[in-house]
Amino acid sequence: MTCGGSQWRLGRGPILLAALAVVAAGGAAGASTSLTGSTGLLFVPEAEVVPSDHFAFGGVITDAHAFPARGFSWFADNNLPSSFFSGYLTIGYVPRLEITVRGNGMPGTAGPSEDVGPYYTDGMISAQLVAWRGGGRIPSVAVGLQDIYGFMIFNAAYAVCTWKVPLDGAGELSFTVGWAVDWYDRNVGTQDVEWEPNHVIDGPLAGLEYPVRRWLSTIVEYDSRSVNLGARIHPTTWVTLDVAAVRWGLDEMAAGRIKGFGAHLVFNGII
Repeated sequence: MTCGGSQWRLGRGPILLAALAVVAAGGAAGASTSLTGSTGLLFVPEAEVVPSDHFAFGGVITDAHAFPARGFSWFADNNLPSSFFSGYLTIGYVPRLEITVRGNGMPGTAGPSEDVGPYYTDGMISAQLVAWRGGGRIPSVAVGLQDIYGFMIFNAAYAVCTWKVPLDGAGELSFTVGWAVDWYDRNVGTQDVEWEPNHVIDGPLAGLEYPVRRWLSTIVEYDSRSVNLGARIHPTTWVTLDVAAVRWGLDEMAAGRIKGFGAHLVFNGII
């Protein structure tokens, strides 16, 4: 029995050491894909992309306020959304360029046709290109297009500048500013409806990611419509978890009201 107990303890020890090593190896994973699927903070893009021959496979689940769902569909008066979810694959297609394919679901809403399913679903393609890689005081510059095909309810064209500041032992502080524009008539991919999505970038953008530990950073951003807060966790170099709170405007924040919550899980790998 004693021998068996010793064997069990010896067997468990290496497992615990391996687990600690995996956690210790996390952290300095660099930029990550955002809740939109493109490399960025929460909703604000960063001037970075998934490396060539790499991929990011992620999923998002939020309440209805965190993405354009409320007032979204033809039947919104009778079919208010209950949540939002999406799944995406982002690939480093060539150096400095990433392509994102994303599917969205909005339970509780109805789509333009009754035969599309029990609730509205939407597919989209996005692209982001690093036009200039900076260093020191010179920022990196990226341009991108979101939702360039189909109904284009998430459409945006944007340019961002990102500065990276190394911090001792914790990684890099990232600061991003930019501007996004609606390039397809009020963020609407069809002329048959009159609505404006709640959460599509359209205007000035700014965001900051501060590394608290090598495996944990905090995020604050203004995405042209609201102030968003989040935490980004890197349990390993190939997994990222974001937890986000979306506050609808400065007036909501001043009143202490938070309407949007979301979680985002990403797996990174090599093609």
